[in-house]
Amino acid sequence: MNEDFRARLRRQLDLEDESRALGAKRYASRELPWKFEAGTAEEEANLPPGKKLLKAAVIPTAEAIKAFIDGACSGKAGRRHSAADLLLLVEPEEAAYITCRVLVNCAVAKVQLQRGAVMVAEALDEHLSMESFRDINKKGYKGFLKQQEQRGYSRQRKSAVKKLLTEEGALVDSSTSEKVTKGNKLIELAIEATGLWTLERVSRSRGWAYTVQASETLQGWLDKQHARCSMLDPIHMPMIVRPRRWRSPTYGGYLTPRPGNRLIKQRNKVYHEELRNIDLTEVFDAVNHIQDTPWQINSRILDLMTEVWDGGGNLGGLPPREDEPLPARPEDIDYNEEAKTAWKREAASVYARNADLVSARVAVQQGLWVGRRFTDEPELYYPHEMDFRGRIYPIPTFGPSPQGSDWQKALLQFAHGKPLGDEGRRWLYIHISNLFGVDKVPFEERVEWTLAHARELIDSAMNPLDGERFWTTADSPWCALAACFEFVGALDQGEDFVSCLPIALDGSCSGLQHFSAMLRDADGGAAVNLMPAERPQDVYGRVKDRAQEVADTTPTYTYVIKTKDESGEEQEQCFTVDNPWIGGKITRAIAKRPTMTYCYSATRFGMQGMILETLRGIDKELTAKGEGPYLGGADNYQAANWLSHVLYRAIGDTVKAAEAAMDWLRTAASVASEEDLPLWWTTPMGLPILQEYKRQKGQRIEVHWAGQRVQLMVNVDTEGLDKRAQSNGVAPNFVHSLDAAHLQAVALRCRREGIRHLAMIHDSFGTHAADTDRIAAILRETFVEQYTPDVLRRLYDELVDQLGEDLAAKLPEPPAMGTLDLAQVLEAPFTFA
Repeated sequence: MNEDFRARLRRQLDLEDESRALGAKRYASRELPWKFEAGTAEEEANLPPGKKLLKAAVIPTAEAIKAFIDGACSGKAGRRHSAADLLLLVEPEEAAYITCRVLVNCAVAKVQLQRGAVMVAEALDEHLSMESFRDINKKGYKGFLKQQEQRGYSRQRKSAVKKLLTEEGALVDSSTSEKVTKGNKLIELAIEATGLWTLERVSRSRGWAYTVQASETLQGWLDKQHARCSMLDPIHMPMIVRPRRWRSPTYGGYLTPRPGNRLIKQRNKVYHEELRNIDLTEVFDAVNHIQDTPWQINSRILDLMTEVWDGGGNLGGLPPREDEPLPARPEDIDYNEEAKTAWKREAASVYARNADLVSARVAVQQGLWVGRRFTDEPELYYPHEMDFRGRIYPIPTFGPSPQGSDWQKALLQFAHGKPLGDEGRRWLYIHISNLFGVDKVPFEERVEWTLAHARELIDSAMNPLDGERFWTTADSPWCALAACFEFVGALDQGEDFVSCLPIALDGSCSGLQHFSAMLRDADGGAAVNLMPAERPQDVYGRVKDRAQEVADTTPTYTYVIKTKDESGEEQEQCFTVDNPWIGGKITRAIAKRPTMTYCYSATRFGMQGMILETLRGIDKELTAKGEGPYLGGADNYQAANWLSHVLYRAIGDTVKAAEAAMDWLRTAASVASEEDLPLWWTTPMGLPILQEYKRQKGQRIEVHWAGQRVQLMVNVDTEGLDKRAQSNGVAPNFVHSLDAAHLQAVALRCRREGIRHLAMIHDSFGTHAADTDRIAAILRETFVEQYTPDVLRRLYDELVDQLGEDLAAKLPEPPAMGTLDLAQVLEAPFTFA
C-alpha cells in the first residue's frame, strides 16, 4: 500500500465522518423543543421520534377514554365523574391524540401537572371551536385554514383567532375548573394506558408540586431515537477510493459500516436468513463491477451551470427561481360551476408545481456544492445497493449522479478516457443525435444529422451562453452540451481524440421488450425492435396512430361535472363538447409515457395525469412563443380524461401478448393470496425475489392543532397480505426483476471482456464510445441467453412448489408461446439503440 493510497484512504474515512456529521447537523438544525414553550409549532411531537411515539400511544389511550366514558354512562350506582360529561363532546381518538401530543411536549419541558391539564383542555377546546366554526361558516373556515398555512401561530395570532371564533359564535371556552377536571382525567388515563409518562413530586419554592415527566423507559427510548435519527440520515457523498466490495448481503459499500447496511433493501427477516444459504457470487460481482467505475466531475459543465445558476437563470431545464403565478379567477366564478371547477383544478396544480420547485432548487444548490467539493478529485466512486427486485442504484442520492436527472448526469464524466477510433467517433455522432431526439431513424441518418448540424454544435461548445444556444433545444440539454464539447474535440483530433463521455444505449420500451421475448411474441417483438429491420420501429407511434383513428371518428364527447346544491345534495351536469384531438393532435410524445408504463401496471387514471402533464408542458412552450393553447382552449383535464380511455385500449390492442402475461401473473398472485402466501421467484441470475405486501389496518385521526387541521394515520401491519397490492404489484415487479437480471449479466460479461467503465440505469447501458460497438453486441447476446429458457414456465414451476396441491390446481397454465425466433435479436441493430 503506497503512501498516496494511504492518504486517500484517510481522507475517505474523514469524508464518511463528515457525511454523518452533516446529516446529524441537518437533523439537529430543526428547531429543538427545549428552546420554546411546550405546545408551540416547533415541538418534540413534530420530530420523527415524537411522531412515532404518538402512533404508538394514541390507540391505547383512546381505548382507555372510551372505557371510562362507557363506564360513567352505564347508569351504575355511584357518583358519576364530572369529566365524563365534558368528554362526550369529542371522539375518544381525537381526545387521545390531543392529550398524547401535549404530554409528549410537557414531558420534555417537565411541565407542572395543573399547567399540563389546562394545556390539554385548552387544546381540546380549540379543536371543538374549529369544528363548530366549520359547521357554522364553511367558506370562512376554508379561507381561515388557507391563511394559517402561510402564517405562524404566535401569541398574537392566537388572540386574533380567539377573537374570530368569538365573533363567529363558535368559541368553546371551558371554565378553569372544567379545564383542570377534564385535563387531569385525560392525563391520568394516558399514563395508565401507556406507562410512557409519570407524575413526579418535586419541591418548589412554595411547597410541593407534581410535574409530568417521561418515564425512565420513555426517556431512554427518546434519547436513543434522536441519536439514531441523527446518525441514520447521513448526507451520502461519492467516495474517493474504490467502494468496499460486496462479499455478503451485509458487507460492502462505504468503508465505515452503516447502521443496517444491506445490499438488498427488503424488510423481511426470513428473506435475509434465506440469503445465507444461496450462492450470490455473480450478483455481488455484477454490483461490484458497476461501483468500481471511476468518475470525475466535468469541470466545464460545472462552471457553466454555476454561472447560469448564480446569475438567476434557468437554462437547460434548471428550475426557475420564481414561482409560477396562480391562474386568474374567472369573472363568472360565482355562478359558472364549470369555470369554477376548472379554475380550482388548475390552481391546485400550480400550487403543487410550485411546492415541487422548492425541493428542485435545493437539489440544484446541493448538487453544485457537491460538484465544487469534488471538482479536483482525480477519481470518484459511487457505492451501489439494490432494491428488493434486484435493480441497482447508487447510494448517494443527491448531487452529480450516474442515475440522476439530465443536469446531474452531465456533471460527471469517466475519470479515464479512451481514443475514439473510427467506430467510437461514429457512436459519438449517434449519441448526439439521440440526445436531440433524433433517435427513430437508422444510425447512418443520425450520423448525417449530427454532421449537418456541425455549425450549431460548434457554436454551442464555443459560445454556450452567448451564442445561439442550440444545445438548449435538446431533449437532455446539459448532457448535449457535454457532447458538444467532445464533438469539437473529435473534429479537431479525429480518431485520436480521447473521449471521457458515457455513450448510452437504451432499450425500446423495455418492459414490452421483456414480455415479448419471454412469450416469443412476433408482433410485439417487431414493435419493440427485437427483429431485424432497416429502420427502427416505434411502438409509441403505433399506439398514437391507433388512438388517432378513434379520435378522428369521434366528433364529440360528453363529460360530467358533479356539484352540490345548498342542501348538500349531489347533482350532475352533462356537457357535450367538440373533440379537440381530431386532426393529428395526438402526438408521439403524448402517447409515450402511457405506453412506456403500461407494463408496469399503470392505471387508466394514472395515464390521464401523464397526458395532462404533457399538455401543460406543450402549452407552456406555446405561451413562451406568444401562441395560444395546444387544444385551442379546450379543457385540458377533460380532454386528457377522454384520451386516457382511448390510449389504454389502444396499448392493449397493440401488445396483446404482454397483456395476457400480465393477466396471468395477476391471477397467480390472487391464487397465492387465497392462503396468505407471499410470492417467491428466482431471477435468471439466481437472486431470490420476495413480494410480500402486508395488509395494514389504518385509522385516520383528524384534529385541529395550532390553528391548522392535523391528520394522524395509524397503520399497523396485520398478519395477512394485501391481496390487491399483491395482484397489482406482481407484473411490474416481475418484469423489473428480469431487466435487473439482464443488467447484471451485461455487467458480468463486460467485466470478463475488460470493459471497465459502465454507466448503468436499469434499461440504459453506457460506456466509452470506443467500446460501444462491443457492448451493443453484449446486450443482445445476454438478452437472448436470458430468454432462451422459458422464464414463465420456470416461474410456474416455482409457484406450484410453493402453493401445495390444492392451490396449485387453481393456477392456470402460462400463456402459450408465439413464433418469435430469439436468434433474430442477435441481428436486430435497434434493440438497444
